[in-house]
Amino acid sequence: MDNYEKIAEKVVVNKIRSSWLELYKMYNDQANSRGVTLSMAFVLLTINETFGTPVTKIAPRMSMEPNSLSRILKSLEKKGAIYKKRDKNDKRKVFICLTDHGIALRDVASKRLFSFENAIKTKLSESDLAVFFKVINIIPSVVDELRNTD
Repeated sequence: MDNYEKIAEKVVVNKIRSSWLELYKMYNDQANSRGVTLSMAFVLLTINETFGTPVTKIAPRMSMEPNSLSRILKSLEKKGAIYKKRDKNDKRKVFICLTDHGIALRDVASKRLFSFENAIKTKLSESDLAVFFKVINIIPSVVDELRNTD
């Protein structure tokens, strides 16, 4: 018998990966039942319901590449969830706005996100959450350090 399970159980990256896969499957199944993907749902959550959001702000908010965002926006537009609106003063500036359908999808995504968030918080103490955020917030700087050493 190999020791993979014993070793993997103690590897931080493995725990993050397996947790993310579980979250991804759960949220993606819920999103698919509404005809969208998890990525589309997260994009909808970044768009200001009242004024729309400049297209240039969405990708950075999600730590996403602009090319990936373009594909998602095209799909959301085809599904009738968003539309593009040019700024009246600066025609170069494009806002992504939610349609009524997009607002309804965004509301479902928001409810699902916060119900899961609340479920997690009922299982953890304030100090447990503080430690979690301390650890998870260190990861980007460790990634940057490792990128710079290669």
